[in-house]
Amino acid sequence: MTGVRKVFQRSVMDTLQEYFSTRVSTFLDRTGLSRTRFGRMALGDPNLMRQIDVGRSLTLRTADRVLAFIAGFGREPGGAREPPRRPRHRKPASKSRSTTGSRAMSEHQTQPRTTSPIRFVRLHEVMARTGLSRSTIYVMMAEGRFPKPVPLGERSVGWIESELEEWLRDRIAAR
Repeated sequence: MTGVRKVFQRSVMDTLQEYFSTRVSTFLDRTGLSRTRFGRMALGDPNLMRQIDVGRSLTLRTADRVLAFIAGFGREPGGAREPPRRPRHRKPASKSRSTTGSRAMSEHQTQPRTTSPIRFVRLHEVMARTGLSRSTIYVMMAEGRFPKPVPLGERSVGWIESELEEWLRDRIAAR
């Protein structure tokens, strides 16, 4: 009994795939849309048709979405719409209502920053900049010949970039 069921299911699936392929091909021929544009408009995936060509099987939900797109393509004024895009996250606006800050800033001249902001460099970047291995860096730190890191968290450290650059300049000057 299961062999007959599998053959029946396979033939039904082949029929559905043929129906889907025929509908999409007819739609593309009728509208003149490129395959990439069609995939982008129908599902937001420009590689949809390429993936179907190499054997990707669509879920019934996805196939229904594509067929619904095809069915509704001429109904809306201006054609089918692009799928909704995910909104970008924006920082919330400042809630301060005081306007005196802007006036105060314009009255006082700002001085140019004389020091650069502190930046921490993690171990992989220290290794890339110095050309030293991890073990060599830690041996040199124990001997006092390399800058010590600053604890950043419970299990993370970072080197101050300016100290690392100063150490590199000292190495260049010492040659």
